[in-house]
Amino acid sequence: MTQNLIRTKWKFVVDCEDDETHAISGVLGQAGNREECEEFVDHEEHYQRSHGRTVFNVEAGEICARCGGEGTIPAGNGGRVICQGCGGHHGPIAPFARWR
Repeated sequence: MTQNLIRTKWKFVVDCEDDETHAISGVLGQAGNREECEEFVDHEEHYQRSHGRTVFNVEAGEICARCGGEGTIPAGNGGRVICQGCGGHHGPIAPFARWR
C-alpha cells in the first residue's frame, strides 16, 4: 500500500456586519495547519466583535500548498500543468465550516 502525502495549508474567511452602518465585510487569511488556523479565526472573531461588528459566517478549508487548490500550476508561455503536489485535485482537501 502506498500513501501520498500532500503538503497543505489552510485558508479562511471571516464575514461580519458593522453594527452601526450594516456594511458587510470579510477578512481572508491563511495558516500552516488546522490548529494555527483555528487560533487565527478565534482571534479574528474577537477582534471584529471588539470593533463593533457582528460575525455571521466563518469558513475554512485545507488546500494544496503548491497550487492553492487550483489543481494546476503555471508552466512556460502562459500554459498550465497538473500540480505534482496534489495530482490535480481541485478545491479544498478537508473543508470545515462554521456558521454564525
